[in-house]
Amino acid sequence: MKPRNIIITGASQGLGQFLAIYFAQKGDKVILIARNEEGLKETLQQVEDAGGTGHYVVADLRDSVSLVKAVEHVGNEYKKIDVLINNAADVTSKPLLETDLDEIAALVQTNVTGTLQLTRLLIPLLENAKEPSIINISSLAGYKPNSMQTVYSITKSAVNGMSEALRAELGPKGFHVMNVGLSSVGTHTDHQPGQVSAARYAHLLESALFNQRDELFLSPLSKWLMRLYKFLPGLAKMR
Repeated sequence: MKPRNIIITGASQGLGQFLAIYFAQKGDKVILIARNEEGLKETLQQVEDAGGTGHYVVADLRDSVSLVKAVEHVGNEYKKIDVLINNAADVTSKPLLETDLDEIAALVQTNVTGTLQLTRLLIPLLENAKEPSIINISSLAGYKPNSMQTVYSITKSAVNGMSEALRAELGPKGFHVMNVGLSSVGTHTDHQPGQVSAARYAHLLESALFNQRDELFLSPLSKWLMRLYKFLPGLAKMR
């Protein structure tokens, strides 16, 4: 395949960083977006050490002004964007009554509002690509809410809906929109039992992107459990 221009949010650490290095090694040019500039510099250095190319743009999904500036910068550097990977997310692991109002606002802004705003701003650049793709990284918590991650689960349910709505609107225009039901992924060689390795995750994501799938789960078990929870909601109440 020809090299693609791929934007990855939350690329300053964790899985966003791993995906940036992975796709750069495949020959794609990666545009890294996050609010942590030091982390972005580290990721870019690792990308270049791996023989890849790209650059970073500092932006905060909680700040729409910074998103506008970031997209203007990207537009000055690139005529088109082939793939947008909405990877960035904030997480809290606590019940609603233990989550203060500022935390709720920050989670919704990062995981939902800011992600949607950035996508909206990048659509004109995506339209210039031959086969534009938008990949939204959700979570199993968005399919089966976790009582100890109430607000996070709510935001990831919104991401699921975002993917469906964008697919309905943009699909007829030639856009590929994929939702990823992310489960536990290990970012190190010695990942925990039951986790999918980061390398396996990246490979599955690349394959699903190539085949233009609408949805990706990291294991058949996860996929069918989420299907059962949807059509048999009483199962989701079982602990």
